Amino acid sequence: MEMTEVSVDNNSLSGGFNPYELNWDETVSFPSTRSLMEYGNKIYNRYPARSIFLVPRAIFYQNHLKNKKLNILDPYMGSGTTAVEASQFKFNIFGVEMDPFARLISEVSIMRFNDIEKNELRKLLEKIKKNWKNHTINDDLYPDLKNVEYWFDDKIFKDLLRLKSYIYDTITNENYLKFFKVTFADCIKPTSKMERQSTKPYISSKYEKKIKPVIESFEYSFKKHLKALSQYEVDNEYNPKINWIGNDASSFQSEETIDVAITSPPYLNAFDYTQIIKVASSWVGTLTNPDIKELRSIQVGHHYRREVKFHNEAINAFKTFYDKLLSLDKDKTRSSPQKLADTCLAYFNDIYSNLENVYRSLKKGGEYHMILGDNTIKGIEIPTHKLIANLAQKTGFDWFGYYKYPIKDHRTSIPRNGKGGKIKYEYIISLRK
Repeated sequence: MEMTEVSVDNNSLSGGFNPYELNWDETVSFPSTRSLMEYGNKIYNRYPARSIFLVPRAIFYQNHLKNKKLNILDPYMGSGTTAVEASQFKFNIFGVEMDPFARLISEVSIMRFNDIEKNELRKLLEKIKKNWKNHTINDDLYPDLKNVEYWFDDKIFKDLLRLKSYIYDTITNENYLKFFKVTFADCIKPTSKMERQSTKPYISSKYEKKIKPVIESFEYSFKKHLKALSQYEVDNEYNPKINWIGNDASSFQSEETIDVAITSPPYLNAFDYTQIIKVASSWVGTLTNPDIKELRSIQVGHHYRREVKFHNEAINAFKTFYDKLLSLDKDKTRSSPQKLADTCLAYFNDIYSNLENVYRSLKKGGEYHMILGDNTIKGIEIPTHKLIANLAQKTGFDWFGYYKYPIKDHRTSIPRNGKGGKIKYEYIISLRK
């Protein structure tokens, strides 16, 4: 098996390798991304299942050599890895994302602040530290999430609400406020009773967590985020922004022709993103209790999606594995085998719709790069990336590139008592219209 070792120079935008020169099914070994996180990729780093930034960086670098002005699309934008890398090359950025909290993070992740603005932010921090404790709590800013108090000590909860009130009541500059919102969101988990390493909001009954004081955690997040954004070079002629063209990756339309699309869609049956980030999102105000069901209804592959009409192409592509899921012993599954099979089919149905939408948005010769992991569902191994590649070909794409890399930083690990869920490789399938 061929293996390409990638060595990354932190000052280089090449990504350390040329994806267009790799052999079919070649394995690429990246350094640990925990030590390589740069720029806006550090903003709200606790957001779940971030994709590796070296893949879009390398793809954009090679395309940048041919064309300095490109339209880039990420139909599953998430927290903005694609946007961060596209902004480094001054490309036009287009995105689709269902979650308002993720949109906020991705927008802040590409912000450029000049020296004057950075000094103003630092002065605002000092003003916050001096005055927040004496500020009146704004009851209208109470997080609209059922039983939100459960996750916090009473004093911490009041301190968070008072700090939020001061920030929201006094900061008027839109970009500054967005920056402080994400900074505030980043201090929610450290000041709560929630376990740091758990993907879901979880309070351990076995280990008592050391809770950080609110302003201490807030100041730490501020410095970390400002340092990350200070790595960018500021260009007065380029002000990066994300042009949002929809909130559902299976149903969107771009008025602009896209040159390159790249994304890492959610894994099959892996995360309920709404559940993972609901506490922080509710505090920031990007999620209210009534929003939860609506957001889940457009979350790719969520069980709510099994009620939509299925494409024949998705049904045929997944049939072998659909039948295997149906044959499972219902006593060994949490839900009925029928519901489980339909939920998994809904995932591929959504991906097929996404492929159709991206295909329509691309110029002739445009590319779509997808970062995908395979899955094991109730002991049944599902070659997700190959099924999606086959679906892509049915929509008209040419599958021209194929490589993979072992995951070293298992943020997406779901051990499930050894019964599957831990994803060993991520595969990149490169498609051309």
